[in-house]
Amino acid sequence: MDKFNLPEPVPANGNYAPFHIDGDLVYVSGQLPIRDGQLVTEAGNNSFIEIAQLQMEIITLNILSHVMSAVNGNRNRIESCVKLTAYLVPPDGFFEHALISNIGSDMINDFLQPAQNHTRTTIGIKSLPLGSLVEADAIFKIR
Repeated sequence: MDKFNLPEPVPANGNYAPFHIDGDLVYVSGQLPIRDGQLVTEAGNNSFIEIAQLQMEIITLNILSHVMSAVNGNRNRIESCVKLTAYLVPPDGFFEHALISNIGSDMINDFLQPAQNHTRTTIGIKSLPLGSLVEADAIFKIR
């Protein structure tokens, strides 16, 4: 877990809560690739895959930041990730969605040592807020 440099939780950009605790579940609202207050839109040679993978990495850090906030920074209270949902705006003819969502799954598994798998859905859609290529939300089980 020490290799994770989690940012400050990104505040909600609308009339919703960034996360909601219901019993032993934490629902993290959809996160965008916001770093230092800005949407990250460039990476490497700016191919869809490179931008989307970087966006998924930033999004996952933002998700983990909210979960840690929900447990007041006590990593031991996070039992597991139950579900990760990723939304992509892929170019025509792109069908390798797992190349993007695996980034989030791998990072969550690395964070939750020992690694545990979670359920996941990855959906290709036409557009996302602010022109992002990726958005993701998650559900975690806590103690």
